Amino acid sequence: MDQGGVAVAQSTRPGQVIGGRYRLVSELGSGGFGRVWKARDETLRIDVAVKELWLVPVMSETEQAERLARAAREARNAARLRDHPNIVGVHDVVVENGLPWIVMQLIDGCSLQEHLDTHGPLSAEEAANVAAKLLGALGAAHEAGIVHRDVKPANVMLTGSGEVLLADFGIAVHHADTALTTTGAVIGSMEYMAPERARGTDGLAASDLFSLGVTLYQAVEGVSPFRRDTPTGCLAAVLFEQAPPPVRAGRFEPLITGCWTRIRTSA
Repeated sequence: MDQGGVAVAQSTRPGQVIGGRYRLVSELGSGGFGRVWKARDETLRIDVAVKELWLVPVMSETEQAERLARAAREARNAARLRDHPNIVGVHDVVVENGLPWIVMQLIDGCSLQEHLDTHGPLSAEEAANVAAKLLGALGAAHEAGIVHRDVKPANVMLTGSGEVLLADFGIAVHHADTALTTTGAVIGSMEYMAPERARGTDGLAASDLFSLGVTLYQAVEGVSPFRRDTPTGCLAAVLFEQAPPPVRAGRFEPLITGCWTRIRTSA
């Protein structure tokens, strides 16, 4: 099956065992690049989240093998961060039916994007708490030499007990490979993308901070400052437009605008 130019496994279903260990229970959600399942680790007898990554159809077995190896390498790097309290832990990576699957910590909560869609913007105080937790997560990752590359509200998890966790470490590189194949997915991530990444260069630590600033702007204002109706419009806004200052951030405003001001002055 093909979804927007991305290869999708047709046979995936509840009850299927992935990697000889993880039994799929129910689908938690899907997007342009993959599908997330609740699963049961039958070895440890715990519940986990498993992300099924959809690869762009490739022309050769060599390219397919390179993509799978890259997914495994990035997941192993992400696993180094799994003990951080503000990062969704990556526990395993397996290949099933020629596709990579990332096994992660199961979070009992919702994404920041879902929270904003349901409840509206955060207060400045709530956003400041989210910012502190995410800065801690990114600081630990960058110190370990790991760049996230896809910081956005959909990758920020909130729990009922007030925890804030950054998700999808080890998966964002795969997203970069496929970002130009699915129009909806391009719009969804490009509005948070740093200018140098939009120009096609690899992500830097500063790129994550730019994306964090846009994410925090949306958290208090309710919409990304670079949201437009088309991929071209999003790209042009990121590259050439100056975002208006947030009006609901209060004393928190310099942190938000500072995240993208530094990178624009050096881009």
